[in-house]
Amino acid sequence: MTTTSHPGRTLRILGALLLVIGLAGYFLPAPPVHWTALIPAGLGALAILAAWQRRGPALVTGFLICALAMFGGGSALSQIPALLSGEAGPATASRVATALVAIGGFTALWQVWRRKPA
Repeated sequence: MTTTSHPGRTLRILGALLLVIGLAGYFLPAPPVHWTALIPAGLGALAILAAWQRRGPALVTGFLICALAMFGGGSALSQIPALLSGEAGPATASRVATALVAIGGFTALWQVWRRKPA
């Protein structure tokens, strides 16, 4: 049963965004592209699968996925000005997008965690 305090919807949205970022980061730039560009897509698939867990395990899994995404993309956040001015490439854009989605995921999961189960 899905309630307003279950993280399922949040994890499905997080997963879909990470899937899009990973696939775009792999297929849109000109080859050769390293397979590691697909890591956000793998994390997205895990987030979607985690959406069907019970509330507690889903929250833990979601927070872990966000942490992994932050480790992978967080260092690129300092390159946002270069990205906005057009000086950074697609790999930087993908890492920045992954980190921003992870930050949004942390925030959304935190809000779900604070609510009492219905």
